Amino acid sequence: MTTEAPTPISRTTTTARGRRTVTPLQRTLRLARFETSMLAKQRTTLVTLLSGPLLVLGLAAISPSSSPQALAALAGMGVVVVMSLTTHFAAVMLTVNRREAQVLKRLRTSELSGSELVTGMYLPLAVVGVLESLAVVAVLAARGGALPDAVGWLPWLAGVLIGSAGLVAAGVAVAGLSGNAEKANWAAVPLLVVISGAANMLTVGVLPEAVRQVLLLVPFASLTDLVARTSGASVSLVELPDVVAGVPPELVDLVLLLLWTVVFAAVAKKLWRWEPRG
Repeated sequence: MTTEAPTPISRTTTTARGRRTVTPLQRTLRLARFETSMLAKQRTTLVTLLSGPLLVLGLAAISPSSSPQALAALAGMGVVVVMSLTTHFAAVMLTVNRREAQVLKRLRTSELSGSELVTGMYLPLAVVGVLESLAVVAVLAARGGALPDAVGWLPWLAGVLIGSAGLVAAGVAVAGLSGNAEKANWAAVPLLVVISGAANMLTVGVLPEAVRQVLLLVPFASLTDLVARTSGASVSLVELPDVVAGVPPELVDLVLLLLWTVVFAAVAKKLWRWEPRG
């Protein structure tokens, strides 16, 4: 009787000593589970992550208008602001703290590969970003806002997944520029201000359309437009220029999100350090 050689992903056969071989996927998920438990134990990080939906709830409560269009715009702005203030900032601090404690250096010598380590460590934060976005939608739906329809859920979910991963990558990139946790706090501020400011300004109706189109090019600002468009209220925050006429606006938003995610992932990889600066 012959058996096929196991692949690297599905390698679950027993060794000569009778112990099962752990696959890369299993190692990644184990690390992700450990990081999730660590997030739950770190009160400061946990409060930061949970405060996002509460922030949007406060914004919705003081919003002077409760029309579906206004709530759709608030949903677009809220998703971006919440993820940039919580998921993105948590990624900055997680990276710096793990590096300063030399956890990354020790994990590098384990059986985890570099890609498995990075994926397992940041996967919980990306998932939290998606859950926070769902919480924002739920909060505004309770206020009377519209939910994405059957067709709108697909680009909404794709945009939130890409945006969450991109903001985590941006946090890792910022951490690469920071020598310690204190400096990381200040290094994270400029990008937070730019992203949150652009998302907020896109919802201001008095701005010229040309300014809106420029703001759409700011990192992750297109997620604001995407969430608003797919909110079920058919809100359009930005009218696309003639050069992209005929292209679905949701596709344009997704392409911009993906582009910024790739850019920040490349920067994060370039600036990545396994141990503190000497």
